[in-house]
Amino acid sequence: MQALELEPLELVIPGSYYDSQIYNGRLYLWKADSSIITIDWNKLIEIIRVSEELKVAFALGFQYGDNLYNNLLLKDAEIKSMIVEKFKLLSKKTIEVSQKTLDNCTVSEENNPLPFPHADSSIHYKTIYIGSKSGVSSSPCNIGSSDAKAIKLWDSPVLSLSASHLTLAMAAGSEGLFDYSLKQNYYEKHSEPCRISEKHSNFARWLYPSIFSSSYFNEGCLADFKVKNKIKSNQQLNQSQEESRVKKSAITARNISLIEKNEGRIQKREFQKNFSSSEIFANRINNEPLKFTWGSYDKICLLTENHIELVRYYPRAKNETKKFVNLGSVKIQNSIGDIISADSSFFGIVLEAEESLLVVNSRLEHKHFGGEPVNWRVFPRSRNYTNQLHIIYDDSLHIYSFTHDYFVNQQSKKIGMAFTTK
Repeated sequence: MQALELEPLELVIPGSYYDSQIYNGRLYLWKADSSIITIDWNKLIEIIRVSEELKVAFALGFQYGDNLYNNLLLKDAEIKSMIVEKFKLLSKKTIEVSQKTLDNCTVSEENNPLPFPHADSSIHYKTIYIGSKSGVSSSPCNIGSSDAKAIKLWDSPVLSLSASHLTLAMAAGSEGLFDYSLKQNYYEKHSEPCRISEKHSNFARWLYPSIFSSSYFNEGCLADFKVKNKIKSNQQLNQSQEESRVKKSAITARNISLIEKNEGRIQKREFQKNFSSSEIFANRINNEPLKFTWGSYDKICLLTENHIELVRYYPRAKNETKKFVNLGSVKIQNSIGDIISADSSFFGIVLEAEESLLVVNSRLEHKHFGGEPVNWRVFPRSRNYTNQLHIIYDDSLHIYSFTHDYFVNQQSKKIGMAFTTK
């Protein structure tokens, strides 16, 4: 196995947890007893004791995870070498957060107003969304405050959900793939969910305005959408009036763009068609049987026994044959058995097997994380935390910060999403 040039940084929070989310300076922890702890993440990182010469590198790794991407300072060989060396020193330390330190940074611990245990969670426009066997529910992030009331959005069971573009993408098992339009004003009445695909869906992830549906029972498909940029004058007027009306009661897209990637403006999406994985990977060279497909942001991945095949997705291409560009394949160095799930972020891809996780990073290096996880999560849409992987075990949460991707060419890399400043 090829050694990693830069091992991920590791932060351990002891305790029995079920799920985690990190967003806008807050770490949200669902405890096994269903209560929710809100941690002041910035304060936690600032008070953790590391040597003075490593404090800036530590903050860059865990608190300002996007800051070194496309940073002009890294063009200076001396500065780059110094930063790499500091990351290497930090990666040799496993930092464990004491209960006293955690208590000192706890903003609140509240009874969970949302269904528990849940199948999946997502945060968008400062709202937590939960998918479970009882349906989809939501609550403002300021759980416990007098104005934070949970709302039931949908009654159908949901296995996975992902929020972007003021829309929830929802994998509803045998019922198929749905999207659900949200409102800027949390308490404004929402529309009804719309079925995009009738095929079985286990996981839903965003690729620009489009959604990829993954399933254990079929090859998966991409629901292709386009963004409508031209708005008629009366629609523009209505939009202007609506924006003026919600300024006092809702969160604006401009503000959200500071904490969520690719959310700079509200865009109208229009469904085009569903592409099967067979269509997307029409030019496959490898004939190994398909095990699992998934997609996120700019890339779609197809997993076989020994390879990961990759396609780059161009949503604006008018010719269907130019929407999907084959990037070739990457060989998996050691088989990890049956795959339970997979996901992508900027630093690479994560494959979950029965008793371990495998990360194939953007340098095509392999990193195994042993032990059966209770849960795990990446955060490609949450600014400053795009480099993090959270793995929950029975007795602790391990937060890994991957720093290698700052030094990888974002446009030419095969594995991992291409980082942009948007």
